[in-house]
Amino acid sequence: MKRFVLIIIICASVFFAAYLLLNKNRSALHNPSKEALVASVSAVPIQIKTLSKDIVAYGIIESKPGTAKTVTLNFDANINKIYVIDGQSVSKGQMLFSVIPSPVAQSQLIQSENSLKLAQENLKIVQEKFKLHLLTKQEVLNAQNALNQAKVIYENLKKAYTDKVYSPINGVVTKINYTEGSNVAAGTPILSIANTDNIAVKCGVEPEDVDFLKLGMPVKISLIDYNKNITGKIVSISRIIDPLTHLINVYILPDANENLLLNSYVKVNIPVSKSTGFSVPKPALLYENGHYVIYTIKNDMAEKHIVNVILKNENYALITASDITDKDLVVTQGAYELKNGMKVKVQK
Repeated sequence: MKRFVLIIIICASVFFAAYLLLNKNRSALHNPSKEALVASVSAVPIQIKTLSKDIVAYGIIESKPGTAKTVTLNFDANINKIYVIDGQSVSKGQMLFSVIPSPVAQSQLIQSENSLKLAQENLKIVQEKFKLHLLTKQEVLNAQNALNQAKVIYENLKKAYTDKVYSPINGVVTKINYTEGSNVAAGTPILSIANTDNIAVKCGVEPEDVDFLKLGMPVKISLIDYNKNITGKIVSISRIIDPLTHLINVYILPDANENLLLNSYVKVNIPVSKSTGFSVPKPALLYENGHYVIYTIKNDMAEKHIVNVILKNENYALITASDITDKDLVVTQGAYELKNGMKVKVQK
């Protein structure tokens, strides 16, 4: 009998121990330990910084508007010899090409020369008759005016009908429209020269940003092809959208003559506003339900803050909030996994 009672007691003890162990495992599954709730994050101190908002634009180096020259002739001609090529640097007064005036142009020059000779002979005759009191002084003045007019026409034609054409500026030949032996009409552009004494940066700005810009505003220019940075100022802002780029063209004059290559690419940063305040790295910002939030760490716990973003640059954001200081640690990595009040551990 005693053995039977002892067996019952042992079995009851085993079942009770098993029951306690089962409940403990279930509790562990449904109630994770506090150590499992600790999130590992990276954090840095909130800093007070001065940030500027920049408009970023891209463009090329070219002549300042209105300074490039297009070379034309005032008469029909045949291109005899071209002495320059596209992209060549030229100096003022350097020969560009030679021409042979057309027969019509040569005939005009001959006619104007004959008219000048006739006007000279006529003036002599009128003066002789005036001495004989056969003509009035007014008729002498009329003959003198006719001679002066014939002389001006002849000299202008002779000057225009030159067989050699020279560069009017220092610059770079950007486009040659004709080859040797071509016939060109009066007024037709033969070649174009970019003025290297008036280099400018042409860049495109979004129409929504153009109201932030002002003439004389300083800018930073990154010369992509040179791996070099220079400064400049805005000298011209277009008031029409470029149909090719759908942007507003802005021209910038470099502060120093850098002997820049035409058509080289640039990146332009235009600072349009500046503020000082609490600064956090951009990865610290989270966007939730229509506003920005950050997480700070206090007493090894995550604390959530709704913040206003004043401005951002490539690396930092300037924020305001009533419950942060420059002594707080802001979470920069791992914030997406956090909830307010969660235990955190900062990675070293």
